[in-house]
Amino acid sequence: MKLSRDILKKHYLNFRGKRPGKKYVVIESDDWGSERITNKEALSSLLKSGVDLYKNPFNYLDSLETADDLSALFETLEKFRDRKGNHPVITANSVVANPDYHKIRASGFNEYYYESTLETYRNKPGCENSAVMIREGMDAGLYHPQFHGREHLSVCKWMTELRSGNELLLKAFDAGIFGIDMDTDLTIRNNFMAAFDSKDKKELVNFGSIIEEGSSMFKTMFGFNSESFIAPCYIWHPELEPVLLENGIKYFQGLPLQYAPDQEGQYKQIFHYQGQKNKIGQRYFVRNCFFEPSENGGTNYIEEVIRRMKIIFFWGKPAIIGSHRINFMGSLDEENRSKNLKVFSELIQAILFTWPDVEFTTTDKLGGLY
Repeated sequence: MKLSRDILKKHYLNFRGKRPGKKYVVIESDDWGSERITNKEALSSLLKSGVDLYKNPFNYLDSLETADDLSALFETLEKFRDRKGNHPVITANSVVANPDYHKIRASGFNEYYYESTLETYRNKPGCENSAVMIREGMDAGLYHPQFHGREHLSVCKWMTELRSGNELLLKAFDAGIFGIDMDTDLTIRNNFMAAFDSKDKKELVNFGSIIEEGSSMFKTMFGFNSESFIAPCYIWHPELEPVLLENGIKYFQGLPLQYAPDQEGQYKQIFHYQGQKNKIGQRYFVRNCFFEPSENGGTNYIEEVIRRMKIIFFWGKPAIIGSHRINFMGSLDEENRSKNLKVFSELIQAILFTWPDVEFTTTDKLGGLY
């Protein structure tokens, strides 16, 4: 009975909306450009100071993409082509800045400063050639950046707590880390990763400035405007949507539920279906498959994704596979990268074997087809 409910739920999530007519496959991957854990030494220092990092795999596996990470991913994608000659391509949802720890400390934690992700690449061993590798991946049709925000951080909340002297956050700050989990009631979430998590009118205005700055930096970094956007942690207020439209965003990536901060400090859940259009003409695209072995290693992702795709294609919808960057990172644990890329390769092979007529595309191109 449980299986029947699960199948019915997946049919319900996929039957509504326009049918583009072909079997499109989009691979959306979040968090590129964000510096989560700086290196093994920083990880070790936090563990020795008593910080429990092992509740969340993002806290011990995820780090800025190195040239080796990108090379291994691109080698995997290059092995495959669809019937039109397209490689599987990563819609790489990217932030364009990280905190500048030196300047923030020099200000006595009174001012927030950021550095471009390009600068973060230059300053981190193993990442010096990451920007060049990304450009090569873009030119080869393997890697297509889209906008994920200026940084993957709730700046105001983080700075307020640093100024209060939060011991745990300051330890992490000393290690060049902002994305740790805490046992706290400071936020509904137990970290400060949700960059647009606020219903406060003043902060929404600040978010607008962050979006404008981030969009401009994105164009400078990648040479084009992003047409799609995914909010960090899937949290954003609807009042930000016109601001995003003004900055070129036509399409939203996400889950079937948008989490919008409400007046009680909770989240209002707003349901979206595939290709749904809002009042100002933007469309919502919904992830309906997932490849997250670093988070849920016990799942048979080949079997699960193929099972989901049978339902998705039955309703004539695109298969949008969500997969965070963590699954392809190896600087903190090389086995994490090699093991997951092997399964990822087998998954792509299974998709092409099951549906030889699939076409690989990106979120913004899918939006254009709609």
